[in-house]
Amino acid sequence: MTRSSWGTKTKITKNKWRIRWCEWDGLNRVRRSKTLYPCTSREADDELRRLWQLHHLPPNERVVPCPTFKQCWDEWYFPQLEKQLETGDMSHSTFINYRSAWRSKVSPKWANRAMNKVRVEEYQRWLDKFTAAQAHVSHIIVLNLVNCARLHDVDGISFIDAKYKMPREKKNAGDSGLEVYTVAEIDSILESLRDSRIEGVVILMAKGSCRVGEAAAAAVKDITFDDHNGRTYAVYNLYHQYSQNNSFEPLKTAESRRPIIIPPPWSLRLAEIAKQRIEDQELYICDKGTGMPMDRKRITGEWLSYYRNGTIDLRYLTMTKLRNSWATAMLWKYGIPAQMVDKMMGHAAKNILGKHYDRPDKELFIETVDSAYFGN
Repeated sequence: MTRSSWGTKTKITKNKWRIRWCEWDGLNRVRRSKTLYPCTSREADDELRRLWQLHHLPPNERVVPCPTFKQCWDEWYFPQLEKQLETGDMSHSTFINYRSAWRSKVSPKWANRAMNKVRVEEYQRWLDKFTAAQAHVSHIIVLNLVNCARLHDVDGISFIDAKYKMPREKKNAGDSGLEVYTVAEIDSILESLRDSRIEGVVILMAKGSCRVGEAAAAAVKDITFDDHNGRTYAVYNLYHQYSQNNSFEPLKTAESRRPIIIPPPWSLRLAEIAKQRIEDQELYICDKGTGMPMDRKRITGEWLSYYRNGTIDLRYLTMTKLRNSWATAMLWKYGIPAQMVDKMMGHAAKNILGKHYDRPDKELFIETVDSAYFGN
C-alpha cells in the first residue's frame, strides 16, 4: 500500500487498484474510495492526484482540473443519466442508445483524452467516419459531456464551440427522392390493411402522428370518442410506449405525452377495431392474443410482409415514414402552422412560447384537426 499526503493507493491484483481519499462536503471531510480496473500504478497515482486537486479544498477555493472524457462519463454524466432514467425524465431506449454510443463510438476514440486537448480538425475527421445517425448521437454524447464538465467549473474546453459539418444520409440508387406517402397513398394502404392485425397501429401513426412504440402501447381503454360538429373523433390518451425490449416505458420526452386525435372516417374504423378486441377479450389495439401488445419487431415485420406478398401494391417505405407522411400532410395539404404540428407530434419546444405558454388541450386539438379536414 502506498501512502501520500492526499490519500492511499492499494494494489488488489494485477492492473487493479483501490484508492482512498477525503472530500470536503461543506462542513466536514468525508472518506471516499474507488476501484480502478484496468489500471497501472502510474494511472492510479494520476487519478488520486486529480481527485485531491478536486476535493481537498472547500468549494470556493477549489481548483478543478480538466478530466478525461472517461472520468467525466464515470463520475458525472453517467450517474446523471441513471438518475434521469429513475425519475422518468429519460426513456429506457434513449438511455440504452446513449450508453451504446458511448461504448462503441465515443469511448474508443476519446476515453483517455483530456477534454481540453481535442483539436477541431481531429474532431471533424472523427465525425466524418460515421453515418448521419451515428454522428448525430455521438455528437450529442460529446456535447452533453462537455456541458456536464462546464457545470462542474471545468474551463478551457473550446473545441466544442466550432460549427461542425455533419455527415448526410446517402440516398439509394434509383431513389425518387420521395420519403413520404401522399394522402391518397395512405388511404390506399389503410384500405389494403383492413382487418389485418396491424391496421389499428397504422391508423394511429398515419392519421394521428404516433411513433411505432406509442401506437403499439395503445390499449382499448385508452381510446375514447368525442363528438364535434356532428362528427366523431377518436382520442388516444397517450402516456407511455411499448419499447423494443417488450416492456412499457415512459415516453421519449415529457412533451410526448399528448392526446392523439383521429378524424373520421378512420375514427369510426378504430371504434370497430376496439369493439372487436373487446369481443375477443383482448386488451390492446394491436394485441398478440395474450393480453399484451404485439412487439415492435413483429409489427414492422408484418408491415414488410404485406409489401412482399402484394397486399400493399405501392412503393415501399419503412413504417416510421408514416409519421413523416402525417406531418407533411398537416403542413402542406391542410395548412396547419408548424408550431401546432410540433405540439401534435409531441416534439420538445424550442422557444419560450412553446416551452412555457403554449398549452393546448384535447378540445383545441380536435378543433384544429376538424378545421383542417372539414373547413369549420
